Amino acid sequence: MVRGLGIAALCALLAFLVAGVAPADTSARVDAAAQQALDAVTTGTFDPGRPAGSFPADFGAVMGYEPVVVTSREGNPILIKPTGDCSAFAGETRYLFAHVCMEHDLAYDVLRYSAAVGRPLPADSRRQADAMFRRELHANCTWSPWTGVDLGVCHAWAEGFAEAVEFNSWRQGFRPPPLHESPLRWSLCCLLFVVLLGSRVMMDRFDPHRTPLTVGGTR
Repeated sequence: MVRGLGIAALCALLAFLVAGVAPADTSARVDAAAQQALDAVTTGTFDPGRPAGSFPADFGAVMGYEPVVVTSREGNPILIKPTGDCSAFAGETRYLFAHVCMEHDLAYDVLRYSAAVGRPLPADSRRQADAMFRRELHANCTWSPWTGVDLGVCHAWAEGFAEAVEFNSWRQGFRPPPLHESPLRWSLCCLLFVVLLGSRVMMDRFDPHRTPLTVGGTR
C-alpha cells in the first residue's frame, strides 16, 4: 500500500510540475503608485481618515471598489477589501481570520490592479503580500482570547493558511494572481495524473516479474 501511495504521489507531482507551475515574470518592474498602495496595506502606513489616499486615483474605477478601514485584533487600523473573505474550505474558522483574509485580498487586488493597467508588480511584491498574511494571521492568534491548546491550534491554522497561500504563489510564479484561474491548467494536470498513474499500473499488470501495484488498498 505504501509503495502504491508513493507512486501515486510521484505521478501527481510530475503532473503538477508539467501543467501547474507558471514561470516567474523576470521583466516586471516596480510601479511606484501601485507599490505605495501595497505598502499602505502591508505596513499600515496610511491615513485612516483617507483610506484611498495611498492608492492610485483610478484604483476604484479599475477594481470596482475602494478600500475601507477596520480595526485589527491588536487595535490597529488596517485596510481591507470590503467584500473579501477566507477562500479556504474551512472559511474564517472559529478563530475569526476574516479581517486578515480581507486584508490579504486587498493586497492581492493591488497586484491585480498593477497587471490590469499594464504595469505588473514583480515577484517580491507578491511575497510582501504573503509575508503580511502570515504575520497578521499569527498576530490574530496572539492577540486573541484563546489560551492553552486552543491558542496552539489557532497558530496551527494560521500556519496552514499561510503555507497554502505561499505554495499557490509559487505555483503561479509569484505573478499578480488572476481574478479567475482558467480550469484548463487544472484539467490538464488531472489528465496527466491519470495517464501517468494508469501507465504505471498497466506496466505492473503486464510484467510478471513485478509485485502488483495497489493504491490505498491491500493486495
